Amino acid sequence: DGYGATHTDTLSQSVTIPATCTSANLTFYLYVTSDETTTTTAYDKLTVAAGTTTVASYSNLNKGTGYVQRTVSLTPYIGKTVVLKFTGTEDASLQTSFLIDDTAVNVS
Repeated sequence: DGYGATHTDTLSQSVTIPATCTSANLTFYLYVTSDETTTTTAYDKLTVAAGTTTVASYSNLNKGTGYVQRTVSLTPYIGKTVVLKFTGTEDASLQTSFLIDDTAVNVS
């Protein structure tokens, strides 16, 4: 993202969560930058999905000054193969960038 125009970017990966696990989490670092000035309206969005289920969402309202670690439970997907998908969408004006780093699936 970060185009300042109507745009969608998608990143996905299929993962198998072993059936022998007792817990599973997706962790990643997220840094949101935005030229949006609103403090009440989510014009630009990032969704995190496991299969067809949205498991987390962020927006221009989450903009900050650096990376923040995020954790999403994948416990409902133990013993399954699931596609994890990040989808960033921007509206037709001011830019927002969703920078994602150090993504991992941790199981125990």
